Amino acid sequence: MSPAASVPARLHRLLESTARYTGADFFAALARSVAELLDARIAFVGELTSPDNVVVAASWVDGRPGDFQTYELAGTPCAGVLGGRTCQYPTDVQRQFPADLMLVEMGIEAYFGVPIVASSGAAIGIIVALDRVSRAEIPGLDTLLGTAASRAAAEIERARAERALVDREVRLRQLIETTMEGVWTIDEHNRTSLVNEQMARMLGYTPAEMLGRSMFDFMDERAQAEAIANVERRKRGIGERHEFRLRHANGADVWVVMASTPLPPVDGRYAGALAMVTDVTERRSLELKVQHSQKLESLGVLAGGVAHDFNNLLVGILGNAGLAMMQLRPESPVAPLLKAIETAALRAADLTRQMLAYSGRGRFVIEPISLNGVIEEMVHLLGTVISKKAILRFELSADLPVVDADATQIRQVLMNLVTNASDAIGDQSGVIAIRTGTTMVGPDELHDSYDQVLPEGTYVYCEVSDTGVGMDAATRARIFDPFFTTKFTGRGLGLAATLGILRGHHGAIHVDSEPGQGARFRVLLPARARSATPSSPAIVVAPPPATGHVLVVDDEAMIRDIAARVLESGGYQVTTATDGVEALQLFAARPDAYVCVLLDMTMPRMNGEETFAALRKLAPEVRVVLSSGYTEQEATQRFIGKGLAGFIAKPWSADDLLAAIARATGDR
Repeated sequence: MSPAASVPARLHRLLESTARYTGADFFAALARSVAELLDARIAFVGELTSPDNVVVAASWVDGRPGDFQTYELAGTPCAGVLGGRTCQYPTDVQRQFPADLMLVEMGIEAYFGVPIVASSGAAIGIIVALDRVSRAEIPGLDTLLGTAASRAAAEIERARAERALVDREVRLRQLIETTMEGVWTIDEHNRTSLVNEQMARMLGYTPAEMLGRSMFDFMDERAQAEAIANVERRKRGIGERHEFRLRHANGADVWVVMASTPLPPVDGRYAGALAMVTDVTERRSLELKVQHSQKLESLGVLAGGVAHDFNNLLVGILGNAGLAMMQLRPESPVAPLLKAIETAALRAADLTRQMLAYSGRGRFVIEPISLNGVIEEMVHLLGTVISKKAILRFELSADLPVVDADATQIRQVLMNLVTNASDAIGDQSGVIAIRTGTTMVGPDELHDSYDQVLPEGTYVYCEVSDTGVGMDAATRARIFDPFFTTKFTGRGLGLAATLGILRGHHGAIHVDSEPGQGARFRVLLPARARSATPSSPAIVVAPPPATGHVLVVDDEAMIRDIAARVLESGGYQVTTATDGVEALQLFAARPDAYVCVLLDMTMPRMNGEETFAALRKLAPEVRVVLSSGYTEQEATQRFIGKGLAGFIAKPWSADDLLAAIARATGDR
């Protein structure tokens, strides 16, 4: 066969020997075929990995696979080949490239090389044949090895693409697994196709447990309906960020923010969606607590304001009823009617006290008390209010610290809780247990106490537990709302007032209950420091004359009128002022004329505190009796040590007012 005719035959043989191989097997077959077809002792195929280095993909040395690994290009004939041209050095190649140590070490005399050129036109590899004896030039070397080089270029580019894809996948997986967000993808059938550790942990699973499962497995029926609507929007190519509720493996709600977007379509069809998921359960819980606290605070302000205004109206009712009864003979048929009016007004006053208790502004008389002592005094009374089938048990801790509290209000709290426990037991047999003890509250404890985070310290607790029907989460969330009740119409202020009383005592209440498991209400009150002593407003009492002139200051005309008529019926001379500004004008004109000032706390232009300070500047010894619809403790705390002569709570009766003025002036 002539040299020209032998080239196609050799080429056909080369292609035939490598056609069925890919990857590493292809390079191995190519190196062997090149050595055999060119009758060379050595052949190798290499990939250019840097400007100065070739990594050998496969080699054939002396009839068997070689172990070439890398080949440095500097000073070698390969550098020229990788410049983009075919090189033949059939003789004396060592002399021409003395820096190529491989040629020297292997005794190479002949060198033949063709570049492997990428689709971009750049050389990315090399095919080399070497021999230890001088050779003649090989005609048609470009044609013979060029086709094989094209195939080798395709294999190198494919391998590079695969490595790049694997590298991207590794980097993406690292990113997915190290992000603090949950990553969740679903396919076109809403099945989980990818999920990271953070997402699985968020729902209480492992990634393997979630893969392949429908997304609906991780939500309840209400959330499923919303999810179906969301998927329809993804199918229309709409991505969005929205808040959503998932279900934990333990059944708890997991609130998340999902940034969802549809995956790229396949053949124009919906292929699924990707969501970046952030757990906001704790944040949402805190927001709800803040909103609930703000709502209760607003309701408390409203309740306190209503009670205050209502007390003013009750002053008119009780005062007029009292004045009328003073002018009647005991046998008058009108007397019982007036007494009924007075009784109804007093019951209304009880309601305002409950409203003030809910608002935290109840009428408190704070003193050191023993919680055990209060409970022991109530044993008989508590036994009369519980169900006949309920058993009352007491577990009172010895050596219980004293607390600063209003005993009457604490009795009301205990009565409310025990009555509530009895109602929960109903007609069934059950047990109501009352326990006391002490506990330390740390900086991170009891953050779930209702509407209250307690400061660190020692607390005395009283627990009232029952074996009744218990409560679900929805009921527990509302039991302290005013007028919410699971009982008959007309109930509902008991627990709300309890909460207000505890607010006023700087305490808290914690509730544990499940349906069918009964309930436990734990009340906590700060233990009294041993060195503390109860404080009270300083009362200045000086021997005044038996009668005298009283200045009545109130912005309510009805109260001014009633107070004036009551005091005049008691022998006092009365002057009235509509507010603090008018009162100062009247008082400044005749500072020695008044034996007492009856001063309202809440007034426009100048309130009671400001008026009191101005009066004291005009006459340091002036006797002032403060009048307010709020608690005495709240109303008088700013007057401690300033010489306040007395306090009278609204609504007051005629007898109450006369007694208060008499005590301040020394008449009684």
